[in-house]
Amino acid sequence: MHSPHLLLRFGVISAILVAGLGLTAGLALARSIRTRTIADAVRSAEVLADVGIRPFVSPADVLGDFVPLTPNRQAELDNSLGKSLSANAIVRLKLWNRQHWLVYSDKAELRGRWFPADDVLNKAFTGRTESNVTDLSKPEELEERDFGRLLSVYVPLRVDAKRTSFTSDQNATVVGAFEIYLPYQPVADSIRSDTLGLYKTLGAGLVVLYLGLFRLMQSASRQLRRQAAQNEHQALHDALTQLPNRSLLRYSIDQSIAQAKRNGTVVSVLLLDMDRFKEINDSLGHQLGDQLLVKIGERLQQRVRTADSTARLGGDEFAIVLADLAHAADATLVAEDLLALFEQPFEVGTVMVDVRPSIGIASFPDDGANADTLLRHADVAMYAAKHAHTGAEAYSFDADHYRPERLDLAADIRRAIAADELVLFYQPKLDIATRRITGCEALVRWQHPYRGLLAPGEFMPVIETTELVKPLTLHLLDQAMRFARDVRIAGHEIHVAVNLSARNTVDLRLPEQVAEIMSRYQLPCEVLELELTESAVLENPKRARDVLEALAALGVAISVDDFGTGYASISYLTQLPISSLKIDRSFIHDVTTNPKSAAVVSFSVALATSLGLTVVAEGVEEPETLLELERLGCHQVQGYLISKPVPAAEFMALLNQPHYSTRIAVKATP
Repeated sequence: MHSPHLLLRFGVISAILVAGLGLTAGLALARSIRTRTIADAVRSAEVLADVGIRPFVSPADVLGDFVPLTPNRQAELDNSLGKSLSANAIVRLKLWNRQHWLVYSDKAELRGRWFPADDVLNKAFTGRTESNVTDLSKPEELEERDFGRLLSVYVPLRVDAKRTSFTSDQNATVVGAFEIYLPYQPVADSIRSDTLGLYKTLGAGLVVLYLGLFRLMQSASRQLRRQAAQNEHQALHDALTQLPNRSLLRYSIDQSIAQAKRNGTVVSVLLLDMDRFKEINDSLGHQLGDQLLVKIGERLQQRVRTADSTARLGGDEFAIVLADLAHAADATLVAEDLLALFEQPFEVGTVMVDVRPSIGIASFPDDGANADTLLRHADVAMYAAKHAHTGAEAYSFDADHYRPERLDLAADIRRAIAADELVLFYQPKLDIATRRITGCEALVRWQHPYRGLLAPGEFMPVIETTELVKPLTLHLLDQAMRFARDVRIAGHEIHVAVNLSARNTVDLRLPEQVAEIMSRYQLPCEVLELELTESAVLENPKRARDVLEALAALGVAISVDDFGTGYASISYLTQLPISSLKIDRSFIHDVTTNPKSAAVVSFSVALATSLGLTVVAEGVEEPETLLELERLGCHQVQGYLISKPVPAAEFMALLNQPHYSTRIAVKATP
């Protein structure tokens, strides 16, 4: 918007500069023309003196003491010089000797007179031809005033060594000088004519130069405006899809929030991340992968309203800003429509590609008051949707493991490990057949110095997203195996289960580290059982299988936790070295009253038994539940009916009870 103004400023300033340049150059060149023209006139006078005057003058006329020329000599000079003077437009001729006597002049009244020394004449006596434009103010010029301004030229007269003739030798002695008066008006006319021609040529050239510069500047200005527009577009748009990028998206969010504040409406940010896109990209190649991203962007744009914004944030991540919504729930409906939009495969080259997103939703004003907060919360919700395989999730404050206060806990975890603040509680596993404790699950607690005893749900979800989970797991494994050693020394044979996170299952160093811990406490690897959930294997199944097989080769038992709540647990029973499975508490708590839960448990027990696996039911709280699980063929149980998780000393006390079954107010069989 400022470019025309800047161009006008350039036009005015450049015009002033060019005019100034022209004036300066014109004056300098005019001076040069005047100097050159006068110099040409002087050279002409010199030639005239050498050719038309000097041959008729004798050295005797100017040598020695002044003696007026005789009338005959004067007549002779008048006769010989008269025609030359008139033919060459000489206004006046004077012949000076070194004593400033005017020896001869074509004006008879001036002959034989003496005049005071003149600077120009004295310079001529030094051997240089001198000239000046005279205003006829000198005494000897009184007779010439009727002629106007004249150009007077002083030409030195030199004699040879014998002093018998004049010579042009520059080293010869100067004995006098010719003073030749020429009309200045022809010289002035020539100067004026040449100067005028110069000004015309210079002016025309400067006008062409100015127009050329202005045209060049105008063209450069247009090019700069185009380049600036391109740069602005590139700075605010994704180069591949031409959709707005993160910077423009943030601006759109803030603008929509400002409007929503005025209208009392809602703004929702939807963050979309394509599931398994890396596999698709690796299979198709990056070129076709880029084409797929372009088609995804086009399909998203076709779905949203004109008032909404679609952006690509990078990689396979897109975002949509839904402006001026009546309710935050409307964003969930849009997310469901977007998921349906991906039911139709994409045609990429000659291949039909099926791709689906996970969508996170965050809304103003409930989930944030600015673009950065909404984007971060939408990202949290998107990962929740990805891990839960639900397609779309709205942001939940309680499920946000990345809140500052939780991140503070993560930053404090290293100190907590070193200070031995992370301790294990142990929950017994009861063998149904013998009614005796045969194992336990180690569950971490944080004895925080300021916040008291923290349950794992308050810090583990954050820790599991960082590399800190690896040293934490090794710390807990070491603590659990130290406890297992103490239990064995006390005369009890039990196995201890420790939970693994997703990062642990892909850590190729874990089997070696486990073997080192078991060797340190001189325990057989069969004492250790490692529990993992389905989600811990999903991110990299092949690598997880390699790690788990290496652990199983050591003799470590592998257990599937929360069985029945995932999508791929059954297939894992045949693909992974599983030794037991735990039926999720969601099926156990109503197994005596809900036929569907009983059917799931019955199926799980039958499946596991046929595969030679041990079945553990968690969350047992009622004696009737224990009897029903016994009837269905379950092998082990754990839950508050047996004991809540307790410190190591209390667990040891439980083991030392001779008849644990007396604590359960039912018999083994009805």
